[in-house]
Amino acid sequence: MKKYVYLSVLALCLTISHTFAQESSNIVFAKPYALTQKRFTFTAQPMQLFNWCVRHDFEIRLGDGPGWLQFGPAFYFYVPKSKDDPTYYYDDNGNYQGWNGRLFREPFTELIGAGLDINCKLFVNPARSVYVAAGFSYTRFKIGYWGSAWEEYTEDGLKFYGYTSGYRNQHINRRGYNFFFGHQVPYRRGAFVLDTFWGFAYRQSFSDKNKPTFDEGMFSYGYTGLVFLTGLRIGFGLK
Repeated sequence: MKKYVYLSVLALCLTISHTFAQESSNIVFAKPYALTQKRFTFTAQPMQLFNWCVRHDFEIRLGDGPGWLQFGPAFYFYVPKSKDDPTYYYDDNGNYQGWNGRLFREPFTELIGAGLDINCKLFVNPARSVYVAAGFSYTRFKIGYWGSAWEEYTEDGLKFYGYTSGYRNQHINRRGYNFFFGHQVPYRRGAFVLDTFWGFAYRQSFSDKNKPTFDEGMFSYGYTGLVFLTGLRIGFGLK
């Protein structure tokens, strides 16, 4: 599956590059709407807030053609107001107890992360409202949790092993391949941007396997596999 997603993303990016190279020749829908589309757009994705994420997209139009290049930095941040001992804990096998499953993911006490998506985007209709897009992403997470594990400690100059509980951290590196399509409302002169999109991505996460891997489902930050994408982008165009 990862190979097919990668090839689809690469094929779309090459198509957009080829289209950009031909924009001044036989693109029948490039010129009329190029005068009303802005050259740059800046948008926010409010639905990402449910994922403890602040995501903004910056797009650059490639010449006068229907191709765009999208950069999407994302920042993840959750720190509780207090750090009292939580009602759940992870054992040394990564299993957790005392959690009611809220938010469709495993429990954690702290979340800090940052990532970047780079996508190629191509409008496929004369009105430049329907598009397909593909690209790549990379995100790094630091997840805090309350857990128990066997640890080595020194006492009176001697080394011992003990089963102790406390706050711990897991670091996750996640890469992904995106493929999605969407509809961008074609407002006159392109000053306002309203965009909805749907699609899928393949994500591959790397972490310390001796700690909880946070990979239980597609909403988990350490998940590896196919996930569905959907969202809303709201913003404005410049120039």
